[in-house]
Amino acid sequence: MKKLIAVTISELIQTFSAKKYLLSIAVILFVCYLNYYSTLHFWLRGEGFLFSTFWYFALFSFFLVTGLLIETGKVEIKNNAFINILFFAPLFFALKVSIPFYKMLPFQNGSSNQLAFQQPSAWIGGLVVLSVLLFFYHKLVEGSWNLYGIKKTTSLRPYILLIVLMIPLLIWASLQKDFSIVYPKAKAIANYLGTSANLLHYLLFEASYAFDFISIELFFRGFLIIALSKILGKHCILPIALFYFSIHLGKPMFEAISSFFGGIILGTISYQTKSIWGGWLVHVSIAMLMEVFGYLF
Repeated sequence: MKKLIAVTISELIQTFSAKKYLLSIAVILFVCYLNYYSTLHFWLRGEGFLFSTFWYFALFSFFLVTGLLIETGKVEIKNNAFINILFFAPLFFALKVSIPFYKMLPFQNGSSNQLAFQQPSAWIGGLVVLSVLLFFYHKLVEGSWNLYGIKKTTSLRPYILLIVLMIPLLIWASLQKDFSIVYPKAKAIANYLGTSANLLHYLLFEASYAFDFISIELFFRGFLIIALSKILGKHCILPIALFYFSIHLGKPMFEAISSFFGGIILGTISYQTKSIWGGWLVHVSIAMLMEVFGYLF
């Protein structure tokens, strides 16, 4: 544990550049201003599949390329693998968030059950689709049927420490007005099912929520960290963190901003361990704490 923490801190210090971080924060604050304080919103609501896919592909590509420009000063096409990542990474995640999985549910269109489980269906469906896409990508690029980053992590202790350190920030965030609008996410069950909602409904909702973070970690701390680090080394971490920030633009502003720094920390650890499971533990723990604090506060 001590060795991993020491190496992680060392990597963070070595890769730290005031100019790069200031530029990244400037981009983040400008985008947050547009997203939260103007009529322009980057996260779509109720748009069609084709438009959503194109929009998110463009959005994710912008942040990934912007991160590369900030980190390296240029986007130099190094090889075909680099081109593939620049194209397929935004596309894969755009498909994850754009496919209307709720239409596949065995409920009447617009029914309370369909509305209550619209988000869980997106979480589970996204995990399936993203896993399959990454599975085939690994086969085509690496020559074997596997998924990036699924090896056992060396220790979970650094991640547990990170969770403990996050608790005061989560309590503070839970007291903010925009937090109560989004959390607890499971209130969607009560909103649509009313008194017919039972414990099983809530357990299914929270379980699907937890599974969604497997897809997040497989993609960002598995696929992107491992595949892009083969080309850029540790310089892949900041661009991936900016990409990671962009997928939080539909959430409260504090959560969106903090996701960049979380992406830097988790990306650095995953760069060392090549494992997604510690990041998944952090993600799930924070998400469940936010659900609990959403009810308490």
